[in-house]
Amino acid sequence: MHGDQPGTLLAGKYELIEKAGSGGMAVVWRARTIGAAGFSRPVAVKRIIRHLSADPTFVEMFVEESRVVSELQHPLITQIHDFGLDDAGHYFLVMEWVEGCDLAQLVRSFVADGGAVPWPIVAAIGIEMLGALGAAHRRRGQDGGPAPVIHRDVTPQNILLSTDGFVKLTDFGIARAMDRDTMTRPNALKGKLSYVAPERLKDSNCSVASDL
Repeated sequence: MHGDQPGTLLAGKYELIEKAGSGGMAVVWRARTIGAAGFSRPVAVKRIIRHLSADPTFVEMFVEESRVVSELQHPLITQIHDFGLDDAGHYFLVMEWVEGCDLAQLVRSFVADGGAVPWPIVAAIGIEMLGALGAAHRRRGQDGGPAPVIHRDVTPQNILLSTDGFVKLTDFGIARAMDRDTMTRPNALKGKLSYVAPERLKDSNCSVASDL
């Protein structure tokens, strides 16, 4: 089991700084690279939570996420920089760090002030997310044929808003690449219930429409 804490160094070059967030499967750390001549840059490091790190199903999901997202080169999707193993043999995923907040935090800030997110901002974020999902849904397989990636967990928490005004779709941890067999627990409904497409409550089948 990994015992991450601030200051932990992964692969000799990624220093963990502080926890940035956590979910049912993984923890995300704000971190930085450590390079020659004092080189450093902010990154996000994702790790499977401790009690799941020995579960083959969750490990395979984590590995699959790295493979899927590495193929989605798009400015509206958080990019992967590296994927590796620590000294104990546990995987970690290194992604771009987005300085800012997520959509859920933005909504809460407006509600706390007695208002709502202005519709021009809502529309702008929606358009950007359609662009990100469009890129994932247009993915091609190795044979050149359609092989869309279905996110299956498009929620306010997974929409990042940078301080520079950029919008990013993140957390493809339960995404499904249609040209691959992905390990799934029997009868498991993936995604946050409040945002699950109605057709997926009836059965486990999903399509690109399930993301919309």
